[in-house]
Amino acid sequence: MKTPNWAINLSLLLASFGLCFLILEVVCRIFPGAEYNEYQLNNPYYYIESIGNVELYSPYSTYKERVPLQFDHHFYYAPTDGIVCFYSNQFGARWIEPVDQPLEASSVLVLGDSFTYGHGLRYEDTFVYRLQRKLEEGSNRISFLNFAKRGADAEEILNIYRQFKDTVPHHAVLYGLHINDLVSFATSYIITNPLAVPWIVERSKGFDFIAKRIDKLLIKSYRIKQLTDPSLFEEPNFIAELNALVMLNEAANNNGARLYVVVLPILVDLKKDTFHPLYDGIRKALDDHEIHYFDLTESLNGFEDREVWVLPFDQHPNQKANKVFADKLFEEFQRRGIIVNPVERK
Repeated sequence: MKTPNWAINLSLLLASFGLCFLILEVVCRIFPGAEYNEYQLNNPYYYIESIGNVELYSPYSTYKERVPLQFDHHFYYAPTDGIVCFYSNQFGARWIEPVDQPLEASSVLVLGDSFTYGHGLRYEDTFVYRLQRKLEEGSNRISFLNFAKRGADAEEILNIYRQFKDTVPHHAVLYGLHINDLVSFATSYIITNPLAVPWIVERSKGFDFIAKRIDKLLIKSYRIKQLTDPSLFEEPNFIAELNALVMLNEAANNNGARLYVVVLPILVDLKKDTFHPLYDGIRKALDDHEIHYFDLTESLNGFEDREVWVLPFDQHPNQKANKVFADKLFEEFQRRGIIVNPVERK
């Protein structure tokens, strides 16, 4: 009896799938560390060694972190053997050395979270310091005093400003606003490690690989949908954080300074413009409250995500992204003719 064609085709298809899976199994066993998605993505400090203690806002302090050079895909850390130094100036703000920072004719008090602080970067490579240098090249006598704090949200930023507004001379406030300062989620929230797979699947490296890829895609899709849902702007947390930002604007103005917010992008799906509903909602909120802002949410469009990550497991902006931020901000300062001077107190 002749075998039906459909049975032959099915057998060939199954054999092809079996061969492909066998190849995948062999590759996963020979190169177990080749797949970058296996990095620990939930904790940026998982691989980082701390040297010394963080003395937040303590004058002339020094703190160091060491990055394993096997993760230095952009060859940024090699010149310093993986060590990044974090220094503070006479006010306890981040600076290039543990010495006095010169105060120029105009001083800007800088606030924000880890994106503005310069997580994982030498200070001279942060957008804050780069912007200061570019303005200085244009004969602007200006100092940026960086009081950003890793992990801070808008409410905490308001408290930091209240702490320093009367003791640190400034004519303006620059707030590097990462979206999670208003909407509560960790930097690694969207792209994170997948859920655990059953032990029987883990016995096969090929099955484990496939299961984790599917799992990761499902998690990412769910979290993107969650962060682009319009109902997000009605949640109590967003309203409270936005209110803190409004109060920061009022406090700066009452102190004779003007607040400028820098809206920074999420470094995920940069080629897809996935988060425009979230950006639109935040821009509308800033417009509604007449808060001056620079929109950098599209400044990295077209880049590969990991091209601008500080490390392959850490979704903070690297030196390349910070240079883009500084260049775009400088263009905006020039275009708007911004001169940092005191404003009238209300």
